[in-house]
Amino acid sequence: MKIISNKLVKIVNLMLISCFIMGSLFGCSGNKGNEETAHTEVVLPDYDSVEARPFIINSWYAPEPTLEAYQEYKDCGFNYVFLLGHYVGTAGSPRIEQALTICDQLGLKAFVDVSDNLDMIEFVIDSYVKHPSFVGFNYDEPVIYKNNRNNREGIVDIGPKISKMHEKYPEVEFLLNMNPTTSMSFNWGTPSFTYEEYLEAQQEYINSVYADCDADNWISCDDYPLYYNSSARNPYYLKTSWLLNLEYLALAKRDSDIKLVSNFFIQSMPYGTGTRNRLPTYEDIRLQLYTLLAFGYDSVSYFCYCTPTAGGEFQEHQYALVNREGETTEIYESSKRVNTEIKKLANVYMQFNANWLGLCPILGTNNTKKDADYYNKAMDMLKEPLTVARLSGVKSVTSTEDVVIGYMKDNEGNSGFMVVNYNDTTLQAHADVNMTFDGFTKADVYQNGEKTTVLLTDGGLDIKLDVGEGVFVIPHG
Repeated sequence: MKIISNKLVKIVNLMLISCFIMGSLFGCSGNKGNEETAHTEVVLPDYDSVEARPFIINSWYAPEPTLEAYQEYKDCGFNYVFLLGHYVGTAGSPRIEQALTICDQLGLKAFVDVSDNLDMIEFVIDSYVKHPSFVGFNYDEPVIYKNNRNNREGIVDIGPKISKMHEKYPEVEFLLNMNPTTSMSFNWGTPSFTYEEYLEAQQEYINSVYADCDADNWISCDDYPLYYNSSARNPYYLKTSWLLNLEYLALAKRDSDIKLVSNFFIQSMPYGTGTRNRLPTYEDIRLQLYTLLAFGYDSVSYFCYCTPTAGGEFQEHQYALVNREGETTEIYESSKRVNTEIKKLANVYMQFNANWLGLCPILGTNNTKKDADYYNKAMDMLKEPLTVARLSGVKSVTSTEDVVIGYMKDNEGNSGFMVVNYNDTTLQAHADVNMTFDGFTKADVYQNGEKTTVLLTDGGLDIKLDVGEGVFVIPHG
């Protein structure tokens, strides 16, 4: 029995040695499982300790130049203003100087509109640059060539004049606001052009001027998604091409060799007698702003803050954040609430959005279960939609309602996801979203501007999105 035992010991020892050698050579030992499941913990930077560039909240149609009116404007959450409209007049007006002086006192930044007369720049710039609040000039909706419908100069005409200004005043910015994609079908009295050509002209004649300086180099557009048509089967709906228009500028910024700063206008009042005669709610404003964040925008501009005079596209009964009597409206309160949410989130978001990678659309199961052929026209129009497989660290995403997910990274390569409930707000659709992450144990979730760190179960994160709501998610751990 003793001899047999010694043999058994030798055999066992040989088997153990062989297993150790084979495991070392081929990685097939019992340790392999531990190596596969081993996870290096991702520790996020202290975002609060970094002062990122501010998210810009701007508006069209300025208040009358009084300290009280501009303090009220600032209290609503705005940090920039376009100086135009009947309260301040046009470039060269004494009221523009008054408004700049007030903005100096309150720490607001201002653009002065020169859409009606670009040549005014040389007459006013020496005076305006003395104001700390003065950022630069803006020009609204030129096309590539001179517009023979309204005689407004084209981008090819504006470029050389801005280049001349830039040589003398390199710190003065120029924000050219482009037409939306749906305006390409208009008869401008010029040679026709595509939206791609429009963006190329913007970069060639305007952005190239600011390519190698510290001043912000703007790309901007206005388009409004809120529609109402009483004769339609669903009278309240979102403009189908709005996401595409947002994407055009976001892709231009992402893919440009020049560092660009992006801005987009949102609808904050009804206007016209047709499909745009729709009063925006808190949820409508929130939906628009969070969707901009999902595309990595640096700035939002409200259309409008004060109510323009009645006539033309503005009706007597229509009003903005401030009505024609100078009183704040419910739209002011809704905008203030949204701006407060965004400003709480902004410092973290602005450490990610410079590296925006794309937008991932997700169809809601409430829709796909009812109709196996269901699709979302707005999402289908996107030029370069991402799939879930392109979202680093994400295994799966499901949602009860349609959502869009903006994908971006911070300077250290950590992923951030802006998840937005993208449905017309009158549907009162609440989205239950599940994101499953690969290898992460926690997620920082910013909702209503407030951060909560959530422990993940098997990598899963459940998010409840209110009407028009967006949340920012950063997985880690």
